[in-house]
Amino acid sequence: MKFLSGTVHYEPDRCFNGYTLWSPLATVMEGAEKPWQTHGITYLMTMRGDIVHHWDLPFPTFYSYLLPDGHLLAGMRTTECAPMRPGIPPHGMGGTMGILAELDWEGNIVFLHKDLSFHHDFKKLPGGNYIYLAWELLDPAVSSKVRGGIAGTEHADGAMWSDVYREIDRTGNVVWEWHAKDHLDVDRDIIGCIHTREEWSHINDLWVCPDGSILSSCRHLDAVIRVDRASGDITWKWGSPSSLVRGDIHTAPTAVTLGGPHDAHIIPDGLPGAGHMLCYDNGMFRYISRALEVDMETGSVVWESSKEKGYVHGRVPFSAFISGARRQPNGNTVICEGGNSHFYEVTPEQDVVWEYWRPEPDSTSTPWPVFRCFRYAPDFCRQFHSLPGAEGQAIL
Repeated sequence: MKFLSGTVHYEPDRCFNGYTLWSPLATVMEGAEKPWQTHGITYLMTMRGDIVHHWDLPFPTFYSYLLPDGHLLAGMRTTECAPMRPGIPPHGMGGTMGILAELDWEGNIVFLHKDLSFHHDFKKLPGGNYIYLAWELLDPAVSSKVRGGIAGTEHADGAMWSDVYREIDRTGNVVWEWHAKDHLDVDRDIIGCIHTREEWSHINDLWVCPDGSILSSCRHLDAVIRVDRASGDITWKWGSPSSLVRGDIHTAPTAVTLGGPHDAHIIPDGLPGAGHMLCYDNGMFRYISRALEVDMETGSVVWESSKEKGYVHGRVPFSAFISGARRQPNGNTVICEGGNSHFYEVTPEQDVVWEYWRPEPDSTSTPWPVFRCFRYAPDFCRQFHSLPGAEGQAIL
């Protein structure tokens, strides 16, 4: 069977033409406890799929993104063992990393931090600090009260983990933390019926809002939350189909609920839809995935990618895990259907105007998935000026 490969559809006049950054999602392989024993890679490519720059990384890569100075911020995976380390057996969980690094354009490491509880997501803050997600073990007295999930699916030793936002300075010192266990409610924050009980919330992203609050997807809660930094309170929650009705869990998935979401963020100022929440709804209850835009003031869905004609070559878009979606300056949305290494750009009218499939891996390369991809304007950073042009001839 021959797979689609590379850019298979491209309408230059209808796309936001730029460079796309992506990393093959590496498994946590034996030998990844020390730098360069196994390694990772991040690619930058044109609209036609030509690789114009890449970074070799010292550990297997989870995902990376570019900073305005042309540096790369990367989350990487290590198999280093420690007592009760979360994310690897016997407490294996999706999203484990352990290494955060910043590299310059040439690939030199300018910052490296190890935290074996680090997972899923990270950001560099305007003042130069870094913030990332980490795991912590729940007290059994708390975990026993957490509702929902598939019965009996805690870790073999009964452990359940919870999430932490952790901010560090340039020397790696912790300067601020938020502990989900102190702010989640066992009666309100119910693990969805399709998820395991290895973790309570399974936060898989963090987005720092202009006012300092933090927006996150909680896969196990099938919801997006907003956390006030000053008080730590959860001030907004949207999407969960599970609720407590007369003491029993009631699950009612609808068109305005989520199923295992990822990549929740607020559309930045200057882009169409600014101020709205955009996320990738993996659609675990509906078996169709979609980019979903929500007005945070009213809670109403104002746009989604798969409602009418957002199917790709007649194929239902679906990724049960990972994935993301980002708004572009022309109003289009670039979607990473991560479980299938499939990227595409869709117009507000849901026309697919660009489509890329990761080339089939050979026996020596990393597995299929891609956690997220990012589209950058040709003038995003000064280093782009020396690259071949991002735009190219149409592929129809």
